[in-house]
Amino acid sequence: MKKKPAKLGVHGRATFEEFRKILLIQVICTVLIALISCAYSIVAGYSALLGGAIYLLPDTWAAWKLRTTPEQQNAGAVVRQAYVSQIWKMTMTTVGFALVFVKIQELNPFSIFSTYIGLHLVGLYIRLRLNKRFQKL
Repeated sequence: MKKKPAKLGVHGRATFEEFRKILLIQVICTVLIALISCAYSIVAGYSALLGGAIYLLPDTWAAWKLRTTPEQQNAGAVVRQAYVSQIWKMTMTTVGFALVFVKIQELNPFSIFSTYIGLHLVGLYIRLRLNKRFQKL
């Protein structure tokens, strides 16, 4: 029998809603970057989409994994789960880059890396804007 996912508390729901907003903005940025890159060439456009997918899929997986941790765990177990999901996120990202560069012959590396780095920067900027506590440091 499958366990039901733990019900999120107030802070967990707020964090998950914040992640959903950030994810939506990053998906929109990925599509916009791909459309702008298509003006240059089709190869640059789908390379930008691949760079966005390499960033978004592991990031979404790690957030989902943290969301489904049982509520009864102590703080040490939650931190351990966060570290494990970050290690898996880095592994999935590395495998994603390796698969793209090995399996797809026509690529624009600049589009892949610029989209990947751009999504990192967009996520950082949005997190700073959504969470006002970081601005008081």
